[in-house]
Amino acid sequence: MKRTLSLLMFLILVGTFVSCESGNTGNFKISLRLPIDMDAVCEYLPDGIYQEEVDLTYCINSTDQIMLTIYSTSDLSEPYTIVDRKLIEVCISKYQGGNCVGNNSGGKSEFIRSLKKGNYYRFFVEVTNANEKLKMTGGIDGVYYDDDENYDIDIFLGATGDFVRVVGDRSDERNDYDSLKSYFESGGSKGSAAVALKNGRIYLSGGYSFDYEETMDRTMIFNMGRISSDEVKSLPVPLMDHAAALLDDGSESGIVVVAFGSNDSGNSNSILAYDPDSNSYRTLGLKDNLTGAKAISIDGDVYIIGGCNGKTGSKKVYKVSKTTLQVEDFSTLNTGRCFHTIADVSTTDNAGAVIPRILVIGGSTDQDGKTPVLDKFAEIVTVSKSTEVAISDRVGGDSAELLTRGLIAAAATTIRFDDLEQIQKAVPVVGGYFQDGEAENLSLVTNPSLFVFSETGQNKWTYDVNGAPNRCARPSMAAIGTTEKSAAQYAAVNCGSSEISRDSDADQIIFVVQVKRSYSSDLEQNIFSASVKESLMDENKDIDSGSMIVDGPITANTLGQAFAFGSLFVYQVSGYSIPF
Repeated sequence: MKRTLSLLMFLILVGTFVSCESGNTGNFKISLRLPIDMDAVCEYLPDGIYQEEVDLTYCINSTDQIMLTIYSTSDLSEPYTIVDRKLIEVCISKYQGGNCVGNNSGGKSEFIRSLKKGNYYRFFVEVTNANEKLKMTGGIDGVYYDDDENYDIDIFLGATGDFVRVVGDRSDERNDYDSLKSYFESGGSKGSAAVALKNGRIYLSGGYSFDYEETMDRTMIFNMGRISSDEVKSLPVPLMDHAAALLDDGSESGIVVVAFGSNDSGNSNSILAYDPDSNSYRTLGLKDNLTGAKAISIDGDVYIIGGCNGKTGSKKVYKVSKTTLQVEDFSTLNTGRCFHTIADVSTTDNAGAVIPRILVIGGSTDQDGKTPVLDKFAEIVTVSKSTEVAISDRVGGDSAELLTRGLIAAAATTIRFDDLEQIQKAVPVVGGYFQDGEAENLSLVTNPSLFVFSETGQNKWTYDVNGAPNRCARPSMAAIGTTEKSAAQYAAVNCGSSEISRDSDADQIIFVVQVKRSYSSDLEQNIFSASVKESLMDENKDIDSGSMIVDGPITANTLGQAFAFGSLFVYQVSGYSIPF
């Protein structure tokens, strides 16, 4: 059952919404799509085999329950609100011992629900087994309802907290026939950028293709409501190592801000905006020629931090305003850097307005990624200033020697614990590489690093040291959805290669990090313990991918689902619920 990612079961599980308001006559159908196994045990059980004897992880069984949650908003600039929750009966007569009769395969259920014309909808599906344990989730949002049309959308389900290759309807057993693929179509890539849009679609652009031996200018949009892809307007110039983030201007899709990057001609000086609704790029501003910058979206605005040109690291921090789409000078770093790690650690004032704060960790002072940032290793960026952060372990030292060895090209994200009266933020940091040795023996090495940083005082951050099973030289990471008041939080990691060389052959490795706050009796204080969840895949790999991946991106949508990119396929990491 481990080699099941390339197949799919098309299952109509939740069916037709019939609008009952006057004038609202459009039908609406949601189709759930699942990966299945080579032996087709999801379709039928071979003679003499019982359900408890086979792995039905990617099946929906007659003993399962399906919960559909519906959210709505009349304006995408406003939050979604919950509209309805519906428990769907599963009726699968093909299963031995099934409790239903007839041809209702897949448990199709029809019920009346008023979908209002002109509203946007979000749908989230949770599948639980007979023991009420959540086993699969999936969702889609940004679905605009217009009663002049009949709607048929897909929701791709994956095992909760694990990754699965995204595939469409599968009518035969040809390997990889209907897997969702990128434009690389090759055995290797590096330096592309991905962004989740607001309406169930994913943006991917640029990168270097090992097979084509060139930097790409291609852009692709993946429609997760149809499980399909389209090549769209190309980048104005080929780019790799460009920064990208979503700017929320209130439009249906949002705007993708693309900053800097490099190609055979050198580094780019452009900050671009891609509008998915008009399928067009335009230049927002021209700055220094840079590559290896980072971009992050905070409260709908986009912030672009650092970057390098040769041996010079930029100290610039730019803001792209969601209201004006203008590039503004936001702040200045103490130390110029590229291939650094950033996380959103913003706060709110008494009126609930967001005060942007960005934690910046490590990086390199040159674009070759060979000179780690040691002076002012970590900073907190706020408007008009950046403040050096004191970094230490729980006992007040630096056991990981971050301040003497550095950390280049690691991955970070922000997770939020809401189980206490006040929300607490933590920043898991995975992978990267650092200096090792001295003088003529100085070298750069990778390590199975997994740190969790937390704020302990004014300009003071503490890290807890954990371990990962894989060495990830240039990973990317995104938080995935977790239920409210959960003591555990999760993030998905696209690991990349274990080798610092960006031309090395490496398998696609994806895993999920679990972070818990727990009490240490030895230290007599709370610590953050982090571990990597065991995957249903062999060694956290898609063994059928047949490609090498050096530093593929990952991006998460507003439903807490992450989408990771290899050189060939798209993968979904399902969350535990929609993050609130």
